[in-house]
Amino acid sequence: MRTTIDLDYDTLVAAKEVARMENVSLGKVISRLVRQALTGGAAQQAGNVPAATATATATGFVPFAPRGAVISNELIDRLRDTEGV
Repeated sequence: MRTTIDLDYDTLVAAKEVARMENVSLGKVISRLVRQALTGGAAQQAGNVPAATATATATGFVPFAPRGAVISNELIDRLRDTEGV
C-alpha cells in the first residue's frame, strides 16, 4: 500500500541505513519496525523477522533480549534513588 508519512530526519536516515545494510526496501524496514513497535516485538519473537535483523541495528549496538518487563522512567527514578545516584 502506498501512503505518505512525515518522519523525523534522524529516523529516516537510520531506516534508510538499515534498508541499505539488509538490501531491502525502505518500506519493508518501516513496516517491520512499526509492526514490532505495535506488537511489543512479538513479530520478532515469533520468528517473523529474519535472524540477521534481530542482531544488528543502525547504530551498531546489539539490543538486549526482551525480559517481559517494561522499563519506565518511574522505575529508573526509583532505582536511582535506591542507589543514591
